[in-house]
Amino acid sequence: MTTQVVTHQIIASYADTTSLGSITVLHFSERARLMRALKASGVCLLVACVCLCIPGAHFVLVPLTLLISPFIILRIHREKTRISHAEISCAKCREPLVVLATQELYPLFENCGACHREIKIQAG
Repeated sequence: MTTQVVTHQIIASYADTTSLGSITVLHFSERARLMRALKASGVCLLVACVCLCIPGAHFVLVPLTLLISPFIILRIHREKTRISHAEISCAKCREPLVVLATQELYPLFENCGACHREIKIQAG
């Protein structure tokens, strides 16, 4: 299972102001993506087994879990990259910006926790 860690330069912008930062991205190989998908399938089956113990609700929860699990597994398998860490400040108020751990698809849009403005993040 090979996972490559790559750091990129990024630019956060709001209106006419910009700030520079860096972002760390995990690149998954085909084998790593398959292993992550298999782990997700195990978790989905475990959740379905736990739902069996809930009286009455298991009639809905177990089939729902088993129906949703292929979509979850497929989504995890398709994810080739994942943001693990970002160091960047808000382009408007210069406070540290929290970037959620999502797939690396630019441009990213994140809301600043301090000034509540939507900041556009692009690869630099």
